[in-house]
Amino acid sequence: MEKEEDYYLRERNGEERAETSEGEGEEKIYSPVENFGLTDSRETKSRPGERTNSKISEFTSYLNFIWPYFLIMAGVFFVALLAGYNSSANFPHMADELMKSFSNRLEPLLAMPPIVIMFGIFLNNAFLSLLFLILGLAFGVLPVLFVAFNGYIVGVISHLVAQEKGLLFIILALLPHGILELPMVFLSAGIGLRLGLQVFSALIGRHTEIKKEFKGGMRFYFRWIVPLLFVAAVVETFITPLILNFL
Repeated sequence: MEKEEDYYLRERNGEERAETSEGEGEEKIYSPVENFGLTDSRETKSRPGERTNSKISEFTSYLNFIWPYFLIMAGVFFVALLAGYNSSANFPHMADELMKSFSNRLEPLLAMPPIVIMFGIFLNNAFLSLLFLILGLAFGVLPVLFVAFNGYIVGVISHLVAQEKGLLFIILALLPHGILELPMVFLSAGIGLRLGLQVFSALIGRHTEIKKEFKGGMRFYFRWIVPLLFVAAVVETFITPLILNFL
């Protein structure tokens, strides 16, 4: 009888532990920041197709999480672009000086072989995007200013080039690589803006998880933003000139 009772008690304790673990699993809330690439890959084994689907799911989850900040940075860029375009038309002398300064900076790079140009473009964009992300910790102000400044410069140059070669040339010069490059820059700046707001929230006493969000943002940067910026640099160096040659 004692053995049977001991067996019964062991079985009952096992069921209670199972119910407890199941209950804990049900209460856990999914967080894209917490789960984006921060889990140990040794914990679960899956087939290659499942790993690919998991990465895509992580990408879309984090994108949905950071989407409002992405839209803010995109809005800042295009408003600044329109401002630069209009100011170039209203202040042509200022625009000419800005264009000369920009051309002088680019001339040494354009004299290099195409492969060097490609890596120069990629490293510049990757560095700026990382800068936008990290400096966002300063209350998110610097990413907004940097994105606005770059949008203004693009607007000024676009107006000057459009006067000489037409608006179609500007569209074809920017669109092929811009559809990859600009969203990645906006995402980096959006992550920086989100981090800056979290720092501000912490200072006023609200609960935040800045360290966890910073790790998630950096993992997203290296896993998705950097590779896509590289693809954009390849397109800008080797494909965009081929398209422009047809004009």
